[in-house]
Amino acid sequence: MKRNPYEAGEPANIALDTANPQSGIHNGWVVGAISAGLLLLGAIIQLVGQGIDAGLPIFAGGCMLALICAGLAYGVYRKSRIAALVLFVLFLALWVASVITLGGFAGVLVEMIRLLFAVMLYQAIRACFDWHRNEQHAR
Repeated sequence: MKRNPYEAGEPANIALDTANPQSGIHNGWVVGAISAGLLLLGAIIQLVGQGIDAGLPIFAGGCMLALICAGLAYGVYRKSRIAALVLFVLFLALWVASVITLGGFAGVLVEMIRLLFAVMLYQAIRACFDWHRNEQHAR
């Protein structure tokens, strides 16, 4: 019997694998490290573009944010639930701050990458919580 091509099929299973949350944790700390690198690069570009006198406070702030982001990425690597949650909130806060500063969105490609990073950080939060839940059940 022929299937109707317009009939709905089985839904895709895109849920995070709770038995092995390592991929979500890996994605989370890699996104955190990339974000820290981009923050540091942006701070260096601001310093070079504005000069030492005008760009030094912005450079110092950017370096502090990059250091915080790198520390949180290391926390996600170590499977810290709090670090994953704080990294996600920091990422969203920086996203909103950049939208406010620019007066709008940066472009379709940039916003799609930011959305992808946000989803990966959310998956890292879920993976850290799942990893700790599995550790509790193993004991």
